[in-house]
Amino acid sequence: MDKRTITGKKAKSRMKIMHAAKYLCEKNGIENVTFHDIAKEADVCRTTVFNHFSTTDQLMIALFCQEIEDIDQYCSEINCSGMAMIEAVFDKLIEDTAYYPVLTYKIASSTILRGGVEDNSLIYIEKMIAENLPAPYRQQAALYTVATMGAYYGLVNHYHSLNKTFDADQMKEEFHQLLELIFGGREQ
Repeated sequence: MDKRTITGKKAKSRMKIMHAAKYLCEKNGIENVTFHDIAKEADVCRTTVFNHFSTTDQLMIALFCQEIEDIDQYCSEINCSGMAMIEAVFDKLIEDTAYYPVLTYKIASSTILRGGVEDNSLIYIEKMIAENLPAPYRQQAALYTVATMGAYYGLVNHYHSLNKTFDADQMKEEFHQLLELIFGGREQ
């Protein structure tokens, strides 16, 4: 059998497991989902799940890393830079967050509490912000990066705290308003 086929099958199984995990974690809560549940939803045996992820933490890290990879691919596909790039990336992140609000919140919180994941995926987003800041803001790139990330986390936390429905369009509009506050409404 061709080695690429095996790799392809393994990658396909991994994605099925990850999609099943996202769905079940959002539907039932992370703490209420077992590897047996994930295997059943993904239509694979439980051993297959353990072959890919030996712990729930590894699975959560993989889900977070996949989100970052998706954002990276999205950045490669869109043709913009500066504030337009920052807005586009956070619009994508907000859309994904609105689709899986509980899971995204848990993964983000867990990542923050752990101090990042093994491959420093959070650094990717922070670097993207810093690299796309308009010239007047680059001298204080670290502060504007923290403020931008804080706006996203604050918005998500606000929606969770008030038990608001995660409406991607509304959240994007509010996030853009937060960016205007952060950047002083100056022409960007």
